[in-house]
Amino acid sequence: MHVALICKTFLKGGAEKQALILAKLLTERNVKVYLINWHGSKIDSANLNTIKASTYKYFPLKGTVLGKLNMFGKILRQEKINFVVSYLTLANFVSGFSRLFNKNLLSIGGIRNEKLPYYKFLIERFIHNHLNDATVFNNFSAKEKFASRGFNPDKICVIQNAIEIRDKSGEIRKNCNGEIKIITVGRFVKQKDYETALNSFRNLVDRDRKRKIKYYIVGYGPLEGKVRSLAKSLKIDDRIKVFINPPEVGEILKMSDIFLSTSLFEGVSNSIMEAMASGLPIVATNVGDNNYLIRDGYNGYLVPVKDVNSIVERLDSLALSEDARVQFGKNSLNLIESCFSGGKFVENYLSLFHKFNNH
Repeated sequence: MHVALICKTFLKGGAEKQALILAKLLTERNVKVYLINWHGSKIDSANLNTIKASTYKYFPLKGTVLGKLNMFGKILRQEKINFVVSYLTLANFVSGFSRLFNKNLLSIGGIRNEKLPYYKFLIERFIHNHLNDATVFNNFSAKEKFASRGFNPDKICVIQNAIEIRDKSGEIRKNCNGEIKIITVGRFVKQKDYETALNSFRNLVDRDRKRKIKYYIVGYGPLEGKVRSLAKSLKIDDRIKVFINPPEVGEILKMSDIFLSTSLFEGVSNSIMEAMASGLPIVATNVGDNNYLIRDGYNGYLVPVKDVNSIVERLDSLALSEDARVQFGKNSLNLIESCFSGGKFVENYLSLFHKFNNH
């Protein structure tokens, strides 16, 4: 079996991360894997190092759109590709379009959010219904919403994200110096609703000004300036530390005590999964498939979108109880290991491939 995985770029991002995880796991199952980078020059240094250390082939495409399409077609023919797995709109179109010229090729698209801009939704619906053989959604919430709006439900397959757990010791650290560190990891975009996050932190601080508490914000994006300005206007900038696109997010998660996500919509959140794999309790909005990641009162709390009061209550209860934080953190790690393992993830893809092969 020869499988090509195509992404628009290999910069930092959820799609790119899942593509690399899938490439590694498929290779371990003796599948020949080929990574295709549509914008060949756009690649994160850490991702490049991961690719260089691997055994699968990597093709960074260059030149004009027509030149890239021609190069992609040659790769498909020369490497005798059976399946193309694509991620997000541009890659979905490229793989689906290429299928028109190769009857032996099976094309599987990828959608990773429960909400898309309307123009993208229309494009994705056309690609799904008329070009690709199937589309993998990484969340059940999107499957239900998109199927009700014209996506062929028979061509939708849900495979939730996987995560690699680096530290398998299972040891959950306890707070040493009495300072509580809340952390959010996410791009500085409207979807992540940093306004609600910052207002919630401000109200939490106001409950006890003497309490030692900090807020770590890890991310990058166009709204960075607005995030910093709001923190300053709320007079909490002295309690906030912003990390812009750090090389190792895992180390910052290890220093933290509670993970906060205030997203307005999601698919399956890689950031929440990474926080769970680091043994953190979670406070998150009840959007996308967050209810698959967070069992309310077991490893964290689900709260309504933009509900500052509920967020503050949940953060405060965790901040006041080290025992609750430790137990919820252990439960987070157990959930990740049992429900979102790499083994389950790759088996789902292999089953999908075999289903088409048998047809």
